[in-house]
Amino acid sequence: MRHRCATAGLAGLLAALLPLAGLAQETDPSAPEARLTIGQQIAVEDGDLIGITPLDINLRTGTRVQTLQFSLSAPFRLNDPEEDKTFALGDPQARMLFRRGARNSAIEAELGYRENDLDEEVLFDNLSNEFVTLDRGRVAQTDARLTYVFGREAKLGGEFGLSWLRRDYTDTSDPDLNDSETRSANVTFYLEPTPLIRARVLAQASRTDGDNDTDSRSDRYGVGASLQVDKLTNLDVELARSNIRRQEDDGTLERAEGPSVRLGLTRSRPLGDWSLSFGSEPGTKGRRENFNIGRTLEMRGYNLSGQVGVTRFQGNYDPIFQIAYSQQLNRLSQFQASLRQAAATDDDGDEALNTDITASYSRQLSEVSSIGTNIRYRESQVQTGDREDARSVSFGLDYNRALPNDFSLVAGASIIRSKDSDGVRDDEERIYVGVNRSFNFLP
Repeated sequence: MRHRCATAGLAGLLAALLPLAGLAQETDPSAPEARLTIGQQIAVEDGDLIGITPLDINLRTGTRVQTLQFSLSAPFRLNDPEEDKTFALGDPQARMLFRRGARNSAIEAELGYRENDLDEEVLFDNLSNEFVTLDRGRVAQTDARLTYVFGREAKLGGEFGLSWLRRDYTDTSDPDLNDSETRSANVTFYLEPTPLIRARVLAQASRTDGDNDTDSRSDRYGVGASLQVDKLTNLDVELARSNIRRQEDDGTLERAEGPSVRLGLTRSRPLGDWSLSFGSEPGTKGRRENFNIGRTLEMRGYNLSGQVGVTRFQGNYDPIFQIAYSQQLNRLSQFQASLRQAAATDDDGDEALNTDITASYSRQLSEVSSIGTNIRYRESQVQTGDREDARSVSFGLDYNRALPNDFSLVAGASIIRSKDSDGVRDDEERIYVGVNRSFNFLP
């Protein structure tokens, strides 16, 4: 089984806990970059000696109105017993982003590809809407996105979006994990009748075609508005109509139709914000409702955010919560931790509670060396259905030391311990050491 650094998994989780960046997030075009990093590492993975050649490329160029970014990661592996060839490619990832915009409008295009092991990433696949519990297979994801926005600071504006996603599974044991292609589009028009109200009209459509003749169709259209109640309070309300159609591989046709309600309320306080949210969405197996109350604290020495609430599905109530904490212990060290429990429902109506706990610590040992460590615990408790419960614990340690002439010494270790309710274990260990070198192609 090919490994990813445990630090990458932690970074991905922490990123998921933060709000997604939109087109309003700008990249500094005054800092162009063209950097190549290549190295040679020796790793011992589950008792096998493997050679690894990491290759990373980062390019960024642009002006005040235009930005182009490209990144590529391709770790080559030598004598990997999991591969048929002596020289093979590890978990490649590539992404290209183009953005062009003025003060009042912008267009953004993005292409991406990534390949990785399923058991190292998720216990529930939100994209295919299926449970994934310690499956040993791999997934390759290719995606594309095109977005255009206009009137961002005008009384009348809008947003148009198109996206495409292709997922290909290999060597999986779960019969529900099938290759699929998803196409989606969305249109939103904004109207600002007063400085305190920004209304919107929206329409969304999604089509997923599975290679096992399982197809899903969903449409959503409605209205919403963001209102400034007073100087400290903001309210966002959205009411829509959802239509869902799903055809199983045996020809069974399932439909769901009904209102979709979303409500969000935030109130600013001197040390952070209070928030309240409610959502109700129909599904072919029942309606899912979520209610959350949240609080953020931005103190001088630390940041703390949390949410607590309840979810309801098919008459069952389950607690859900999320906590994230970060602290700059001193100018040389930093600590982060998070705890999350959320409910997930697949297209078959099976439900699970997924718990994710992470913690990381990093310290600058000197001007040229640093060390970082992290730990992660994941658990999936199946509430309904015949899937197996699963849990996984991972630990990682990484060391980096700068050497002359843009060289750097890297070393580390990672351990993963996984087990499902049938007693099936999947333990993985890795120790590595190597040297990397970075080249900057720009003066």
